[in-house]
Amino acid sequence: MNPKLKNLSVLFLSLLICNNTFADINSATITADTLKAIPHCLHYKIKGACYWMSPAGVNTTPYVEHYLPDVVITVFNKPGENLWTEMNLSLDKVGSIAQKQIVSSLSDFDVGSGQHSISDTHEQNVFFKETDVIGNPALSVLPDMELLPSTATPLMPYYQSMLDSAAWRGFPQLKTTEIEEAYAMVADIKHHIGTGLIDWGGIYPHEGKVTTSNDAKAAAVIAQRAGDLITSTSMMPISAHIYQSLSNICGEECNAATVQENSDKTEFQMIYPVVTDTCDDFGKTMDYGEDAETKTNGAYVWVLWRFYSGCRDGIGKYIGRTVLN
Repeated sequence: MNPKLKNLSVLFLSLLICNNTFADINSATITADTLKAIPHCLHYKIKGACYWMSPAGVNTTPYVEHYLPDVVITVFNKPGENLWTEMNLSLDKVGSIAQKQIVSSLSDFDVGSGQHSISDTHEQNVFFKETDVIGNPALSVLPDMELLPSTATPLMPYYQSMLDSAAWRGFPQLKTTEIEEAYAMVADIKHHIGTGLIDWGGIYPHEGKVTTSNDAKAAAVIAQRAGDLITSTSMMPISAHIYQSLSNICGEECNAATVQENSDKTEFQMIYPVVTDTCDDFGKTMDYGEDAETKTNGAYVWVLWRFYSGCRDGIGKYIGRTVLN
């Protein structure tokens, strides 16, 4: 049996056993849902040829463009409600303990979550959510098909808001909080999800608090913020966040797009509460998520597909390329 197919079979068999115990999402279902979206989300195109000089002469590789399902972003109200079973039972257990210690050391408050009190009319559309960003397990079984290599590692934790509790809550004790929030006041004029009259919420600051019109939009803003945090370098010099950067360099002549709001180079595939096999960027409709709130308890899952372009690595030294528009 092909080693890749054998690994896929073992992965599905072992994880389906977990699925018999837990009714939530697991690595097997995430992999299956991701693969279903390949026909609509990959957008594979050969755009030209790249040239490499080796002792044996000039060899060529294709110059291609496509998307890859780099990470899975789960958004949820509080510890224990992450729908990804394996992460909820492992990484989030540790994160929950760390979060309590961080919050209690910096304030007299318990760890809060969800929607703020509706007794205050100014707080009715204010939400606070946690998020995890994990390398997509589907990357390990993607068909090669001359694809560029993903910069993400399957099952690698890139961000856990519970381990970043102080910055995720914008605690004033952090020297960078005031700087980041001041930056947000200017940046959100440009960097918010939606165009024209549509505004789901701002990308900055990179915190868990969102003011928007419904729960699903709040979760989408959180997902976009988390993706921006791990790929962008604009806030790195002043950021106090704890995260693992996701590289935008996939080879000698290969690049992955930085996560960007309102960009067709950053697309999301919802796999909970509704499983879809299509991808799109956020912020295109006013009524997003209004039908989803009745199907979820504040938890959502998206696959983040990033745009890749460049040369497959060749043998020898890169000497140039020919790219057709």
